[in-house]
Amino acid sequence: MSPDDTAQIRVGAVWRSLIAGEPVARVSESDTLSLRGFVRDEVIFLGPVALRADVHGRVEQRLSEHESLTGHLGLVEVRRSSGRFEGEFEIVPDKLSEDACEALRASLEQVWPGLVFDPDGTGRLRGELPSPLKLWRSIESAVREIAAQPRWVLDRSDGLRRLESVRRPSELTASVVRAGAVHRPGRSRVLVRSSKTPENALVSATLTRLASYARRQPDGEEVAARASRMLRQEPYASCRGFLGSVDSTRLRTLHDARYRRVDQVLRVLDLPEAHAIEGPGEARLGTKGMIRLYEYWVFLRVLEACRNRYGAPLDNGFDILARKGRASTIRLSIPEGAEVRFPGDVTAAFEPSISASGRGWQQLENVPHPRRDLAQHTITPDVVVLRGGSQPSAVIFDAKYVGRHWVETAAAEIHARYSRIRLDGQPVVRFVHAAHPHHGIDHQWAGYGSLPLIPGEDRDLASLLP
Repeated sequence: MSPDDTAQIRVGAVWRSLIAGEPVARVSESDTLSLRGFVRDEVIFLGPVALRADVHGRVEQRLSEHESLTGHLGLVEVRRSSGRFEGEFEIVPDKLSEDACEALRASLEQVWPGLVFDPDGTGRLRGELPSPLKLWRSIESAVREIAAQPRWVLDRSDGLRRLESVRRPSELTASVVRAGAVHRPGRSRVLVRSSKTPENALVSATLTRLASYARRQPDGEEVAARASRMLRQEPYASCRGFLGSVDSTRLRTLHDARYRRVDQVLRVLDLPEAHAIEGPGEARLGTKGMIRLYEYWVFLRVLEACRNRYGAPLDNGFDILARKGRASTIRLSIPEGAEVRFPGDVTAAFEPSISASGRGWQQLENVPHPRRDLAQHTITPDVVVLRGGSQPSAVIFDAKYVGRHWVETAAAEIHARYSRIRLDGQPVVRFVHAAHPHHGIDHQWAGYGSLPLIPGEDRDLASLLP
């Protein structure tokens, strides 16, 4: 093939063009990358990574076995050694990233409630919950006593009845009459003692909620196991999902101290901050949503740093990060353009739109780069922290979930893209940080740098703010 032939990428059993404007091809991080359309021994650049074409003009590389490609997620530019741009493809996460995804989600579930449910915060959502062990200890004896002697009611159920044992007209069925002729029991509707009551269902719901809450706490594994074991016993096993109106059920528990103690714990677990985080939608995608989840997480970490440096947020605090759902649940929601204000005329925003006309977020003006390939009319950095006043300044954090070999390139690219912002004609961006999940890459250059932000590990960001 000649150098002028269109480069192609294999997706499954199909070869697709890399021409710009075509739908971007996706390759899983554990797959083998296959490209063709080059000449023998031609050097091909995948971002900053150089690979050589074989005798057939193809590039074959298992992504997980190349030290510079493994761990990289997102778009990858393909260029020839001449500098000619061929197109791009996207590396998407799969099972190789499961451990990293779990660490990211765990950290997200710690940082987000710490902001939204800050007991000292100014927002409407405040709270501090007791430990799972304390909740369990407060109801353990009551739960065991109820299991031994639960409330019960008489209920009709299918059962066997002999003809001579019939006491009520409703028990006399055709089956009982036929079976009685041969001195056998027949099928009948009989009265039985049933512990499937709203009160016992309330206990079952409390145990279910406690087990779920305990699993999300660092010290809750044993409590979750105990609550789950109790749920497998009667009467709780047959009552799961049976609870109807909680308010009417609570009226039935007023005269029984055992059920009242359980109800008190259920009231605690019904608080919004005790529910599992719902969303964002990307969280339900598992590893496929990692890039977006990392962007959310970086924003939350920056908000933490702003609170530590400037004080509690103004107005409604961090309420913009949460959206109420059904059954008092709270969903993590960070819309584009979301902003939180802090004392000192400081505002932190997630993906604000900044245009060359100056009519976008906070009237900031983007000055397009003089190089055509870097110029953009409108930009949306992941996180912007702007401090107003007579000498305004801003710091930008952009999340880059990329491979180690790509960090410095990404940092230089976002500096070129986001450093040319001004307010009232004056440049305001003091630093552009490329946040990434790797140890050992912490380089601070003039006006920009690479910033290790690793889920599950602490990093002081307050000193980096304007």
